[in-house]
Amino acid sequence: MSFEDQTARLERLICLINYSNTGKAEKLAKKLGVSRRTFFNDLDFLRANGYAIVYCCIAKSYVL
Repeated sequence: MSFEDQTARLERLICLINYSNTGKAEKLAKKLGVSRRTFFNDLDFLRANGYAIVYCCIAKSYVL
């Protein structure tokens, strides 16, 4: 995977979290075309770089 692919995927992840009902990790990973583990790695990377992303049980969605 190239750096550009990863960057594009991370940007798409942020957009999906900002603008849609993401659902659980499995659903969001499928939208991104990655495994559940890769999704969590991306989420950890974003959190480590200042994004306050959490899962809201009431909305059943990841939110910023």
